[in-house]
Amino acid sequence: MTFKTGFATLLLGTLLMACGESNFTQLATGGIGGTGISSGPITGFGSIVVNGVKYDIEQATLIRNGQPASGQNEYRIGEYVTVKGQINPDGATGKASEVAFSNELEGTVTHVSTDGVTVGIMGQVIRVNALTVFHGFTLLAELMTGNVVEVSGVRDGQDVLVATSITLKQTNYVPGATLEVKGIIRQLDGRNKTFQMGGLTVDYSQALLEDFGAVALANDQYVEVQTLQPLQGSKLQASKVELEDDHDRLDAGVEVELEGVVTRFVSIADFSVNRQAVVTTANTEFEDGAASALRLNALVEVDGQINAQGVLVADEVSLKDFGF
Repeated sequence: MTFKTGFATLLLGTLLMACGESNFTQLATGGIGGTGISSGPITGFGSIVVNGVKYDIEQATLIRNGQPASGQNEYRIGEYVTVKGQINPDGATGKASEVAFSNELEGTVTHVSTDGVTVGIMGQVIRVNALTVFHGFTLLAELMTGNVVEVSGVRDGQDVLVATSITLKQTNYVPGATLEVKGIIRQLDGRNKTFQMGGLTVDYSQALLEDFGAVALANDQYVEVQTLQPLQGSKLQASKVELEDDHDRLDAGVEVELEGVVTRFVSIADFSVNRQAVVTTANTEFEDGAASALRLNALVEVDGQINAQGVLVADEVSLKDFGF
């Protein structure tokens, strides 16, 4: 594996949240204590380390892309995972009941990197930074058109996927293998049964629509698209389109510590982090920078509580990086 260096550090989104019954305690280290959920990139093994907490996973249910995993050997450094379990009072150790990983895409390189920072995969713009971990190659420029890769990460305010890890899986696509990509539906054409996803034209005329219920396919929906065929230029023939949430939904009253990218910015009183809506009040404290420095794509940490509308009411906002 290789850590990408030489670019401005952008710490990727880390979401710390609880279900309705969870009881979180803020620790002096900035972590959480008690039972809950922690999401972030894996930074170590010998158990699994996420968000600075070393989790014992001996009794945990392990899941990878919706399927059971046999052990920590099926995960990689840099992959963005969600850990359910107990964090000890020291804030540094815990015991996991579940570890789950779901990639953002697995598909072919469509545009090679010319700047060492971005690359096109399945028609999507992928950005790397100093924390991105490469598996199976060393430099982004080594990836060639047609290489099959798996990408984990979070999306910024322009819907660019900021990668926490990229894994080279195969040099060329094997016919019949599943390729998948997540993104937002744009320019839906119901007559021709197509829509745009980044630089990709998706033909869903033969696709199974899953988890839509009574909801119709529509612009701005966040979906996962699968295909069993190689891309035809910039066109993908979908075998399945699955409706997904663009972020985790949290219960009212939950105490949350949320570190991530500002993905929507209206004002310092109304913005989103990792697509979770956030509001500030007259009592909100701003640390490590003036409130006026808050902007789209800035890296922040927000502490507060979810209200009845599902919005995070911030008690404290810390500015980590001013974005790009």
